[in-house]
Amino acid sequence: MRFGLWILLMSFWLGSAMADDAELLVGKVCPVTYQQNTLGILVFSEAWYHSSRQQASYIPRDNATGIGLEIHWFANRNGELELANQAGCSRYRMLQVRTTNRRLLGDERSAQIDAPEWFVEPFYDAAPLEFGNGVHHTPQDTQDKPWSEAPKRASTLAIYDTPFVSDALGKEGQNIEVEFETCVVCQREQSYDSILSCGRWGYSREYLNENSGWAEPEFSGTECLAQPSEHYQETVNLSESFPYSYWLDWR
Repeated sequence: MRFGLWILLMSFWLGSAMADDAELLVGKVCPVTYQQNTLGILVFSEAWYHSSRQQASYIPRDNATGIGLEIHWFANRNGELELANQAGCSRYRMLQVRTTNRRLLGDERSAQIDAPEWFVEPFYDAAPLEFGNGVHHTPQDTQDKPWSEAPKRASTLAIYDTPFVSDALGKEGQNIEVEFETCVVCQREQSYDSILSCGRWGYSREYLNENSGWAEPEFSGTECLAQPSEHYQETVNLSESFPYSYWLDWR
């Protein structure tokens, strides 16, 4: 099936699965491949804005401190575990890296895997982080979402991220910069994992002056990456919290 037609069919299926619910506003669609085979698409929503996880809307308020994004992985016939499964995956995961120039707290690093230190694995799709798979409702916490009730979604795997940086963590005289790289991982029980295609996104808050602090966030957009960047790979390999290393755990 031609890729463009498949996207249209997926869009129709998603819309049917969530009839009468808040619409998924698509911002970017990235193909996900393995050894030149297209396994599906990674869909990044339009960004919304919130004030420290309150007052969320698609139009930024003057007191906004962060953004929100829903990221959906849709496997096609080649990628579905119960169909062709050309990559031989046992499970799909999301692995995200965060890079920032803000003030760091505790053992934080400027570039690190975006998951709690006490996680056994480095993947984002685990509680208490917000995620879903198959036909699911979005997270019940709607205070940092641009909808009043949790709508239904239908995707192979999804994560919901609402990062923010308060003025207290900004460095005076500098814009606040935050960047994420989100990748689909083909996890295998009997073999090495493969980190597949990715999307890079983020936001900045312009420094205004000593009295006004920082402006509301400006979304940087999303860039599709056929494979994880060198920065991403280095960040994952050097992580002290999660020993998830190239050649030992993934190739």
